[in-house]
Amino acid sequence: MRTIHAGLIAVLGAILAMPAQAKEGDTFRPFVSYGTFFDSNLFRLADNESPGFPRDERYSVLSAGLNVDWKPGRQEIVANATKTRVRYNRNTMYDSDGSDYQATWNWQLGNRLSGNAGASESLSQSNFDSVGLVNNQVTRKRRFGRAEWAFHPRWRIGGGIETTDYANSASLLASQDAQTQARDVVLSYYTPKGSRLRAQVRRIDAEFPNPQILGYRQSQVFPFPFYVEVADNSYKQTEYNLLGDWSVSGKLKVRGQAGWVNRQYENVLKGNYFFVPQLKERPDFSGFAGRISADWYATGKTLLSVSLYQELGGAQDINASSVLKRGASVNGVWLMREKWRLNAGVTFENRDFKGDPGTTQMQRNDDTFGESLSVSYAPIQAVSVDVGVSAGRRNSNISVEEYRFHMLFANVRADF
Repeated sequence: MRTIHAGLIAVLGAILAMPAQAKEGDTFRPFVSYGTFFDSNLFRLADNESPGFPRDERYSVLSAGLNVDWKPGRQEIVANATKTRVRYNRNTMYDSDGSDYQATWNWQLGNRLSGNAGASESLSQSNFDSVGLVNNQVTRKRRFGRAEWAFHPRWRIGGGIETTDYANSASLLASQDAQTQARDVVLSYYTPKGSRLRAQVRRIDAEFPNPQILGYRQSQVFPFPFYVEVADNSYKQTEYNLLGDWSVSGKLKVRGQAGWVNRQYENVLKGNYFFVPQLKERPDFSGFAGRISADWYATGKTLLSVSLYQELGGAQDINASSVLKRGASVNGVWLMREKWRLNAGVTFENRDFKGDPGTTQMQRNDDTFGESLSVSYAPIQAVSVDVGVSAGRRNSNISVEEYRFHMLFANVRADF
């Protein structure tokens, strides 16, 4: 721990000694950050789960990278590259190196045609909240493009396409490898006061090449073959959404999305097996999904943000055909002094696992709570120091899925 503290102090001292500062409009802006963390339950284990396994952990995260914002004429190129190094004090077998590369071209053709095109690729460690003690690295590759035509001063029509590939390093999570393609068409209306209303039709095709193994069952007559229950996670999803951004006043901004989601699973037996597979069909889902959030600038030094949502879970949610998420969050920022800022937040999310294909008849249902409090200090424009605490817990009708934790952290970042 002394080594971590010494590293944090050394980095902070070196940064404060440098005269360079990030300036508004800089095309190239390198950055570096270093954080040290203490987590009382790193792997989000239940009280009686994996007895004797070390739960509390101290670890450090070192990140460095480059941000690019280049504006040749009416075009804009935005890119960033980040390398991340995570090192644990006790569970060194989970040490990892990550990366994140992104590039976007925001293009403009004449006065009526505009859009963007880009790509990104990242490598990161899975959240232990989702995978427990599994050491898994997720590679995510994304490609996208959009175009919009302003056929009227207040009306625009456009569309886009996006493909995303997920690949997991752990063989236990091979069933979560996925390729998704999303396409949409959007009609937008801009009000005289700057608000925006949109109608969207969106289609998502998700292909999971590896079936998910649910359980093994031996024949009652012969020792072989084994019967294995499997599920196909592949689906097609159609969404009909209404979206809006409203400037209610100079101090209140509201954003909202509401629509109907229809997800249909393919339920196809894929691949070759050395056992006898039995396909267990996943049930389809149709229902309402939406999110509304608001930012209220109560004073020149305070900001309160509130969000409410009901959404269908994505590819990262496992062990169920659909995960319906309902949640709320409240976050506040107070500029105490010119260089000091107080941040606080609370979150709640309920996860209702629909169509769980597991062997138990009980459908899993979780409630997750989180609280955070931190102080930010900017001794100079290009440097920020954050110190804070956070805590959380998950209550579930399946006891092994419950956990609680608290965390302390300190982080320093510099943009040159």
